[in-house]
Amino acid sequence: MEPSWRKPAPLNWSAAREGQYTTAAPLLGGASITLLGLVITDRDTFRWPDPTLLALALTTLFMVMAVVWGVRSRQYLYSRSDVEAWWGPLSEMSDDRHEQLIQDQRTHYASWIRLAGRADFCYLSGLLCLAVGSSLALAPPAHAAAPAWRWLAAGTTAAPVVVVLLVWVVPYIGNAIRRWQADNHDST
Repeated sequence: MEPSWRKPAPLNWSAAREGQYTTAAPLLGGASITLLGLVITDRDTFRWPDPTLLALALTTLFMVMAVVWGVRSRQYLYSRSDVEAWWGPLSEMSDDRHEQLIQDQRTHYASWIRLAGRADFCYLSGLLCLAVGSSLALAPPAHAAAPAWRWLAAGTTAAPVVVVLLVWVVPYIGNAIRRWQADNHDST
């Protein structure tokens, strides 16, 4: 069987990722920078300002890296029609050239998957850190008279962190570590 062109599945997955890295990550990173400034300037109104600052700084870092990896990955994603737009109709090429272009696209597609996976890891880690930072910021200061609503808000924000850690991130981290080990094993 001949090698075939690779495509994302579902087909609009690449567009969804692109929106995640060009719109959502920058907005969430900017929001965390704004919260950083608020905590720095008004640290007495926060119960745990230093851990809050760390979580928000990590959010910013992860969101910026999600944008960097997402943009970097995008250069490796293209389709058969993109190839034809640059090289002309595939039907007019030699079989060797056609097969070479398919092999190039398959190699580039694998690079897209790898780099987009890094972007996903950073984005998910940024979301997790933002939830942690938000729940820490919502915890009432020690001197608050009626903290019940603030504790409820902090707990409500922290609940997804526990769910995400147990259901989403832990298996993802395990898969990322296995891929990293396989990549390092292949390169030796």
